Amino acid sequence: MNQEIPTFSIIIPVLNGEKHILRTINSCLNQTQLPLEIIVIDDGSQDKTTEIIESLQNDLIVLIKNKTNQGVSYSRNVGIHEARASWIMFLDADDSFHPNKIEIISYCIQKNDRVGAMGHGFNLESDHVFIPSRSWKEHLLFRPISITKELLNNQMVTPSFTVSSNNGILFNQNMLFAEDHDFILRTVEMFPVYFLDMPLCSLGRFPLTKGGLSSNKWKMRIGEMSMYIDYCKRHHKYFSMPFLLLFSLMKHIRNKVISVQ
Repeated sequence: MNQEIPTFSIIIPVLNGEKHILRTINSCLNQTQLPLEIIVIDDGSQDKTTEIIESLQNDLIVLIKNKTNQGVSYSRNVGIHEARASWIMFLDADDSFHPNKIEIISYCIQKNDRVGAMGHGFNLESDHVFIPSRSWKEHLLFRPISITKELLNNQMVTPSFTVSSNNGILFNQNMLFAEDHDFILRTVEMFPVYFLDMPLCSLGRFPLTKGGLSSNKWKMRIGEMSMYIDYCKRHHKYFSMPFLLLFSLMKHIRNKVISVQ
């Protein structure tokens, strides 16, 4: 068991998030175990996002403003560089954490000193999933994540992923789609990653939508294919490349068929 009590930096990139940012930040401030800091990166908002954040006047909040819009990967990397805690959590500006999230993840990390990163389940805001605050230790079930499983199917979303702050992995700023899957995959390749089968964050929209346009869904598939190509190059598995690309394409076709039924 790891005797060191972990600390947590929460990184929140936001662009024109005035409708949701207050609820998102409050879900961090209302934790049963508080974070060391909440790093909010305003990526060039033109609405009242900054004004709302500054109105909170809380010492845990660190507000960083990009001079121009740089994208979510750039903003997350800024937060990673600025983080002072031993562990980093990510949260998007329209999502929220379960009140016990930090306490539960902290407990899991201390129970297993091999953990290099942790993921967990999620739900949509409309699902209203409730975790009993007094009995969550009775429901803990976390298992290791294999590279193969993560390669073929991203089992986590960025707001459900916690990483050690010294792992040296950054988001690929050249990827506009599937950048979260790529980041998680590269983490799984290098460190022991465990998955907790418990929904500790709520998403404002279902993953892989990014607006829901069919053109965006194809761009996300292209991003996944790019991730597969990079993976094969890293591990010199060029013989696997055509199979992975075909696998990605077949997933896209299957989803298209399902969507028209």
